[in-house]
Amino acid sequence: MFNVTSFVCPVYITIIVRLFSDKIFGQNIHFFEQEFFMSLKNSIVCGMFFVFIGSLTVITASEPLPVNEQNALIKRLLPRPKSVLLTNGSEVVLDKTLTLQIELANEDVNAKNLAAIIFKRYFGTEPVINVTKKEDAPKEKEAYKISATGKTLTLSAADFTGIRYAFYTVRQMAETNRDSERVTVYWLPELKIDDAPAMAFRGLHLCWFPETRFAQIERALRLSAYYKFNHVVIEFWGTFPFAKHPEFGWQEFKAQPEDIKRLLKISKELGITLIPQFNIFGHASGSRDGTLKHSVLDFHPEFQPLFEPDGWVWCLSNPATRQVLTNLLLEMYEMFDKPPYFHIGCDEADLPESRPSLRADYRTLFKDHLLYFHKLFSERNCRVMMWHDMLVAGNDPRWKGYIAMANQYTNGLAEELPKDIVICDWQYGPGKEKNETWETMRYFKKLGFTVLACPWENTKGMRSIGKTVTDAKLDGMLCTTWHHLNKETMYQIFSVGGQVTWHAPPDYPGVWRRVFGTHLRQIGWDMPVRDYRDTGHTDWQVPPETTQGVPFN
Repeated sequence: MFNVTSFVCPVYITIIVRLFSDKIFGQNIHFFEQEFFMSLKNSIVCGMFFVFIGSLTVITASEPLPVNEQNALIKRLLPRPKSVLLTNGSEVVLDKTLTLQIELANEDVNAKNLAAIIFKRYFGTEPVINVTKKEDAPKEKEAYKISATGKTLTLSAADFTGIRYAFYTVRQMAETNRDSERVTVYWLPELKIDDAPAMAFRGLHLCWFPETRFAQIERALRLSAYYKFNHVVIEFWGTFPFAKHPEFGWQEFKAQPEDIKRLLKISKELGITLIPQFNIFGHASGSRDGTLKHSVLDFHPEFQPLFEPDGWVWCLSNPATRQVLTNLLLEMYEMFDKPPYFHIGCDEADLPESRPSLRADYRTLFKDHLLYFHKLFSERNCRVMMWHDMLVAGNDPRWKGYIAMANQYTNGLAEELPKDIVICDWQYGPGKEKNETWETMRYFKKLGFTVLACPWENTKGMRSIGKTVTDAKLDGMLCTTWHHLNKETMYQIFSVGGQVTWHAPPDYPGVWRRVFGTHLRQIGWDMPVRDYRDTGHTDWQVPPETTQGVPFN
């Protein structure tokens, strides 16, 4: 086949040489003609240079991958990057002949070692790794760029957090060989990716129930990082291993201190901020209301004075309650290595029913209760997080259709609380209108609070709330899981939540169940899982159908 470059290049070179030797077609240039020809020479040389470069660009530029291949590759990415360009060049092989170029805006002496560890874990080999400081690397926190061409893979970011996110994307895109029984190599298509998060705070709320295995929590933590969440709240339901008050929890189902230490180690490796939660108002039983269990009183009736008569709410009129809670919270705070946030719950509290509480100024009791724990943590440079629902009343027409549970004692207190409290506004439905504006969230933001929108499993609601986070300039999202850290709802919460918190609205890309399954499998390899129940998103292929522990008829 005729090669244009092989013909054009020599012609360009010959003419340029002739010009610089002041000869054209063998004729000397006379003195009076030199100025004209010098001008002509410069113009021709310059023009030919750019024509030459342009022709090379046209000739060597890779065309886009076929649409069907692009679709198959891009659907693997969750969350979807902002910009993905896939071209039809040679595959970039992720083996020891590869040069991995790490470009950082800020120097990091550990970057090379960390990159080597991650690459070896994901792709089973050690490439040549170069780390350089680049002025034009992304400056935005957590943003990153990826370029893969020839024998070079380039990852660029402000710091290693962005590089870690780039590795997640590379792993999701990479494919194995298809010419042998076992994996021998991974490869990427020629590509360019430019990515950055839509939200600064991207959180996931996990519950550690007595029935929850440690492996489930670890896998959820790792999967959170894989989907580029950067905060994880862990709420213990009678399962925290308190040393000072071991009676406060189920003796046979507690987490172990070494489990929490392992989670902290993993979270630091993955760039996750781990946040503990302990309820200081409602949910005092440490158990789901529908079970009528109480993690303290079922075995230790001597502690009845610390609770309202039915055990659901802490007794705020008893001074001993505050002291016990202080001990519990500070022990948890210390075990979590002094985190920057602490979640104090405060949702779904019933009215007081003990006579001392009914006779007291309960509004002042509750306000002082909040202010005390706010001060306790503020003195430790730790910000308090709390649910929103006890601060807005359902009978207020402004909040019609929203989660709002304030009573006569708590309604309106939001205006009197310190504004550095993080309000976690949980709204679990799809929204009452097509263009839902989620007014409670906007209300708290206008008061000056840091506001996190908190959806659950309704994917329509998650997408709608994500739009409000952007439109109302809220501070991020805390996706909740509760007792649905399994089955289809796990897939929905993680995949759609990851997409919504990272990708700007309104056109969120779709998500696929089998892609989620692939990612679960990859996380399982990292742990690694050894128990059948810790594979897939369901413990058993044929699980017993129950609700609150009672079998269906």
